[in-house]
Amino acid sequence: MDDPATLSALLSRVNHDPQEGLQAALDAVDGQPHPRVAGIAAHLTATKRDLWTRIARATGTPAPPDDAGLHTLLHWEAAAAAALSAAHLTVTVPPTDPGTAGGEPPMTVAALLRLNAALTTGRAAQIRRLGQQPRLA
Repeated sequence: MDDPATLSALLSRVNHDPQEGLQAALDAVDGQPHPRVAGIAAHLTATKRDLWTRIARATGTPAPPDDAGLHTLLHWEAAAAAALSAAHLTVTVPPTDPGTAGGEPPMTVAALLRLNAALTTGRAAQIRRLGQQPRLA
């Protein structure tokens, strides 16, 4: 069963693990990065901000700071998850666009946080692969 401490630890691990975490993948990009790295980082920033804004709206908890970049969000979200109550995790969050046919179904806060962790892990892997590709001037 999910609890706030477990989900916070999960987010902290996928964001900050020294081998597999997103921050380590970003830090490993050396020299001229592949152009897609910036796009992935921008997408993650927007996705995390949207997810946490939706969670805040559904649970009455604080939303992420408006000016937070990806690095700040990576730290902020682990603390935000830890501050949630067990009851918050069971709240159903409506989809981004409930009018879209075949779109995202409503999910609990816990399910959204697990999805966020999976998305972050996948994007970290993409950044690591792109960071290993040789860049030609």
